Amino acid sequence: MTPDVNRLRRSLDQLHEMLERIEFEFVDDPRWAKPSDFSYLTDADRGDSDIMDNVDAMAATNELIAWFGQDFEGYVGLWRGPNGLSLDEAPVVRLDSEGQYYIVAATVPDYLAISVDRVEEESFGEIRRALIAAGFDVRGSREEIWAAIDGKRKSPNDYRLALYNQGRVRRGLRSI
Repeated sequence: MTPDVNRLRRSLDQLHEMLERIEFEFVDDPRWAKPSDFSYLTDADRGDSDIMDNVDAMAATNELIAWFGQDFEGYVGLWRGPNGLSLDEAPVVRLDSEGQYYIVAATVPDYLAISVDRVEEESFGEIRRALIAAGFDVRGSREEIWAAIDGKRKSPNDYRLALYNQGRVRRGLRSI
C-alpha cells in the first residue's frame, strides 16, 4: 500500500477519536471483497439482466480500487482507474450505500481531514494539526482539498456506466 495508508495503519491508536467520529474501520486488504458482495440480491433481481449488468459493471469497477476502509458513508479506497494509476497517484474514492462512487480527496490525509470536518463542529485547522502531528501532509484548507480533485479525474461512476452500457448493447438495447 501507499505510505499514507501505512501511516494510517500505524496511527490508528493516535487518531482513534478522530476516526471514531466518522465511524472509520481500517481494512488491511486492498482486494477486500465486501464492497462487491451482492448476496443481498433476490432471485428476481438475479433474473433481471439490467440489474446483473450493473452488478457486473460494479464488480469490474471495484477491481480497480485498492480498498482501505469503511466510514459512515460507505467503503473507501484508492481509485487506480482503467489507466492503472499507481497507488501513490490514485485519489480516494468512496462507494456509498446507494452504489454511487465519488472521488472524495486526492490523498488519504485530505480524505480524513475533509470527512471529519463534515461531521464535527471542530475547525478544519484543529483537525489538520492533529493529522500533521501523526505525520501526515494535509492541504492547507478545505478549498485546496476540493480544488485538488475538481474535474481532474475520470469518475468511477463514468467507468461503471460505460461497462453497464456495454452489457446493454450486447443484449441489443441502446445505451443510456
